[in-house]
Amino acid sequence: MTATATAEDHLATGDSINEQLNAGVSLDATAAQLRITPKWAMKLAWLSRAFTSADRERIGSENLARLRITHLEAIAGQQEHLRVPLLITAAEERLSVRNLRKRAAGLRSSCQLADQATDTVERSGGPDAMRSTERALTRYAGMPKDQLLRIYTGKSGPYIAGVIRAAHQLEARIAQEDGESLSVTPNDGNFI
Repeated sequence: MTATATAEDHLATGDSINEQLNAGVSLDATAAQLRITPKWAMKLAWLSRAFTSADRERIGSENLARLRITHLEAIAGQQEHLRVPLLITAAEERLSVRNLRKRAAGLRSSCQLADQATDTVERSGGPDAMRSTERALTRYAGMPKDQLLRIYTGKSGPYIAGVIRAAHQLEARIAQEDGESLSVTPNDGNFI
């Protein structure tokens, strides 16, 4: 392949290589037929599989003509939902591979932060945390007075008071909504 071959050209070659491989032709024989190295043939086949025909259609032929194989390589390892938008951006903004990698790294970081925020919310307010809090409060309520006072005046006291305060605020909010938007009741043992 020539240095002027576009991403679209390389993907088409990768499609041909995959067809040959699926037909039982060896990678070495396919590479020899195309007059390329087996390593290069393997890379093109991989890229062809990484960017499906649906992906290519969304990217568009005009955009693929503006991209080089190095753009594809830079993005192929990204999460699937990021690949197409990144390549469209690279083509439309005529990003260098270096700038494309920077953009991809920024998106990866944003996604990771969003995932961490989601995970944190789930861990702190999810069913397991709520079950644990409920069990602890039930246990405290059933304790003898002297044991409860020891716990309440110790390190856990401020947290217990905070949970009680938050529970009262939530109870008031539910009463305030008067069932308009909170018309569901909790299921015993079937937490969402």
